[in-house]
Amino acid sequence: MSENRIIVLAGPPGSGKAAVGLVLEERGWKLLSLGDVVRSEVASRNLEPTSSNIGSVSQDMRDEFGPAIVMERLLHDIEAAVEHNHVVIDGLRQIEELERLQSSQPRMIVIAVEASESHRRERINSRLRSDDGNFDEREAREWGWGLEMVMQLADLTIKNDGTEDDFTASIIHSLHSIGVE
Repeated sequence: MSENRIIVLAGPPGSGKAAVGLVLEERGWKLLSLGDVVRSEVASRNLEPTSSNIGSVSQDMRDEFGPAIVMERLLHDIEAAVEHNHVVIDGLRQIEELERLQSSQPRMIVIAVEASESHRRERINSRLRSDDGNFDEREAREWGWGLEMVMQLADLTIKNDGTEDDFTASIIHSLHSIGVE
């Protein structure tokens, strides 16, 4: 088994998971995204990558193939990447995804990224991602998948309710606390 590490990021939309992933990627970690799996499925169905389509396809995948399907589809890439690099996985939403990854990669760290609803709403409204449509609908869907339970099980929580510089400093401090330089 590889000595490379796996960090999994969990948190609601707009919390700052991508910022944590970017800090790790800048340190040489391989960044993989569960959301990219869903976006790929949306593209394979010849659908526009709108918030509504991404949400519907994500739910359809889970209904048809089970709640861990998104992780299942990313698992091969994770296993290949961890042979050569530390890996950070962005976008864990469900306990079943966590359990599926743990069955293959038992040594991992889960980081929850938290931010107030008002800060997240503001961030989402200011960015221009195709999947950032209906905030309330997306909130209900992702919290409904059990995101709160995953975040409660996290090994580490990083809060993101201050400035961008404060958050970056918090990320770096938190990563140092788990031995990531």
